[in-house]
Amino acid sequence: MGPTEALYLDDASLHTSRTQIISYRPLSSLGDDEKRLAKNIPLEETFAIITKQTVFYPQGGGQASDTGKITPESLDNQDGDGNFLFEVLLVRKTSDGSVLHFGRFSPPSTSIPSGIAMNRPVSLQIDRVKRNYHSRLHTAGHIIGLAMRLLQRTLGNRKKIKANHFPGEACMEFEGLLYNEHKPVIQEKVNELVREQLPVRISWWDEDEVEKRKDELDMVEGREVSGMGRLRIAEIGDVDANPCGGTHVESTGLTGDITIRKISRQKGISKVSYEVPVSWGKV
Repeated sequence: MGPTEALYLDDASLHTSRTQIISYRPLSSLGDDEKRLAKNIPLEETFAIITKQTVFYPQGGGQASDTGKITPESLDNQDGDGNFLFEVLLVRKTSDGSVLHFGRFSPPSTSIPSGIAMNRPVSLQIDRVKRNYHSRLHTAGHIIGLAMRLLQRTLGNRKKIKANHFPGEACMEFEGLLYNEHKPVIQEKVNELVREQLPVRISWWDEDEVEKRKDELDMVEGREVSGMGRLRIAEIGDVDANPCGGTHVESTGLTGDITIRKISRQKGISKVSYEVPVSWGKV
């Protein structure tokens, strides 16, 4: 099918877009690899739609997927022609770069509505509140990683090895052992970074820039986005740079209060669990 143009990579502030349908299939007709991407969604009445472009963030890189809806644009000024509402429940990316929008038609149906057609113009609309929450969780994870690096003299060099920005289970994992007495130290540094309202920006580094500044990069998240010899970088001010394919808020001050919930340890790895308010500021 080929890669879907991911509009959120260059502009995560987009919440709607117009595009065209290039594929639509029942979940039951997909290959095993594609079905596994939607393993928690029942086969019945579930479909997968691929569009030429998308503003929907697909689950990955430690970040949960967007949800929202797909609706038709009118054809040849014939309003109401083939109307449908497709509720997007989960978004995943295949190995070839196609973005699958898994969901159901409203009302639920086992058949494809007449309004669905190849190249049909459609409108994509994500859930803005949920996107904002996920973005704040993701930025908060980067802030905690930065805080740990800035605390090296106090806590030692703790290499970041894993990140999870999912609601209810957000955490950052580091090599070495951290204990409860370290929690207020980390919390204080995180609070300081939030108060400073440092800008968070997305940039693309070419191979020369990556080589020159590779010591600044933290390659933990496993969702590095590259192409055309470039690497997508999430930067915090001029003090942090991470290869990242996720969405973020525009400054550290927009995450809301970041709460370090607890620190746990297993097999020489420390997990710093955290949360941010479910709703915060103007969306």
